Amino acid sequence: MFKNIFLIFIFLLITSCNHSKVLVKETEIKSFNYVYIEKPFKIKWTIQKKSITSIPTEIKKRIKIICKEFNRIVLIKIKTFQDNTAVGTFECRI
Repeated sequence: MFKNIFLIFIFLLITSCNHSKVLVKETEIKSFNYVYIEKPFKIKWTIQKKSITSIPTEIKKRIKIICKEFNRIVLIKIKTFQDNTAVGTFECRI
């Protein structure tokens, strides 16, 4: 008898916990309004200072011209080649 009451109590406890978690997640999602617009593009440059991620100033200026309507620029992917060149895939983000 006590075993059955204990199992029912645990079942009710588990089901009530799951409902509260779902409600919390929904309110968190509803409270944040994200706008995500992407504009991926590729640019090729020569590697300078033996660093893959140091992007030359000319390339940075070109990226700013391409992403003039956006707030952030994100480097997504880099491919390097044997002739000391790199191709970067960038995204403009708000």
